[in-house]
Amino acid sequence: MKASTATAWIAALFLASSVFSHTVALRLVLLAAGIVTASIAVAKEKDLSALPPVWIPFVLWGAWALASLAWSIEPERTLKEWRNEVFYTAAALGICYVGAQARQAERILLPVLGAASMIVCGVALYSFSRGIGPYQQGFHGGPGDHSSALLTLMPCALVMAWHAARTSRPRLVWVACGLAALFVVSAYTTLNRTIWLGFIVQLALVSAMILRRALALSARSKRIAALVSLAALASSLAVLGSVQSERERMRIAHPMERDSRLALWPEILERAGERPMTGFGFGRGLLRDELRAELGAVDVDLWHAHNLFLDALVQVGAPGVLLLVVLLGVLAYRAWLMAGSPDDAAAACGIALLAVVAGMVVRNMTDSLLVRQNALLFWGLAGALLAMGRRWPVSR
Repeated sequence: MKASTATAWIAALFLASSVFSHTVALRLVLLAAGIVTASIAVAKEKDLSALPPVWIPFVLWGAWALASLAWSIEPERTLKEWRNEVFYTAAALGICYVGAQARQAERILLPVLGAASMIVCGVALYSFSRGIGPYQQGFHGGPGDHSSALLTLMPCALVMAWHAARTSRPRLVWVACGLAALFVVSAYTTLNRTIWLGFIVQLALVSAMILRRALALSARSKRIAALVSLAALASSLAVLGSVQSERERMRIAHPMERDSRLALWPEILERAGERPMTGFGFGRGLLRDELRAELGAVDVDLWHAHNLFLDALVQVGAPGVLLLVVLLGVLAYRAWLMAGSPDDAAAACGIALLAVVAGMVVRNMTDSLLVRQNALLFWGLAGALLAMGRRWPVSR
């Protein structure tokens, strides 16, 4: 077996393990094995690209996060968080990027990740049937992690259905549509509101990008596509309202106008104003004691910023936010280039990656969940899509 093929298997198993919680040891073993096989593959197989096209902004962002050790209010925690959220995610990005360049990568990655997706949704549904307590502690990771995973996986299912239809593979179309439907059902178990907004944004983006490639569609086909999109939008909004009502009935959420984050975010901005250029040090939750003392009467869960960019601001200051925006912007730009490729396979990877980035950003507007298994899944899948998309020419 070639080293690249072995890396593809490791990457597939790693992505599969990242949709589950309580798999930390397995993920670390796979990362270690992947670093070895990917290094051998790059050394021996000259046609492989070693570095993903976003490596420069990733390194700059990671370097600034590491530099915050010099002024962190809790250096040991910062170092631990840097190892978890930068070093491990960089390894995931690189391993999946190299592994997805293997000749049989799609035949390895798609079935393994698809099977893991079905299993984790089954676990979520079973845990939900047993009540909120078991659901919070289930192997799917609870509502936060599971909703993040679904937003990462959903674009892949949607785009796979489109590409399978383009290549006349009806069985794969049904499998992909079935996965998407399963994701929708499983999403309801999270009782999360933001995931439905993320689905709406992803569906709109995927639909727009596919229609952009299909200028030759008849007016009737375009009307049907528009009606389907509007029906999906209306359904998502209806489910969003139902989820909010269910949350209030179960007393796990306030009405939106009394959301506790409305008290948190001004406090975060005030704290960030104390160190606007440096922040308090990389790592979620460095101000947990202060925030709980200040806002514990409002909500004891308000121990971090509950917003990706506000969390970056309070951690690593304005330069860190800028570097994060540049990193995500370069990733989205690379996805946009692939989406414009004349080859449908490359375009599918680009469209999926663009929607994955959009869904991640939407989900993290009301929470800070681009951490741990969610960050590993996001960056690993990004590396895989970047690699699979580079096999075909892209527009420049």
